[in-house]
Amino acid sequence: MPKKPFSEFQALLQSQRGLLLAELREKITASGEGLGFANQSKFTDDDAVADTAASMDVALVIRESEELQQIDAALARIADGSYGSCADCGDDIARARLKAYPMAERCLACQEKHERLYGQAHNASL
Repeated sequence: MPKKPFSEFQALLQSQRGLLLAELREKITASGEGLGFANQSKFTDDDAVADTAASMDVALVIRESEELQQIDAALARIADGSYGSCADCGDDIARARLKAYPMAERCLACQEKHERLYGQAHNASL
């Protein structure tokens, strides 16, 4: 793919970043005010429910933080001119892939290879 301006992706990424930051702020505020799921035991007298809910809250915040890091990395690639090039093989990432997943750092073939290798390494360590 010729190196075209990626302003449409930059705008999309910045919008996603803003929404994600707002969600994170809302969750942090809610947990600070005692409105989070972690306070379920107040209503159910069940600490296991509260622990499970707290774990789910933490997992969601971690996932959203990781997504935020991916968005920031994609915006940095746009700024340095490497956006749209596969981090592994250097080929262009298909525009359709970028539209579907604007944080993509690999072409589809390299991403599939990465997932196969990562899955094997992860399973071997179990």
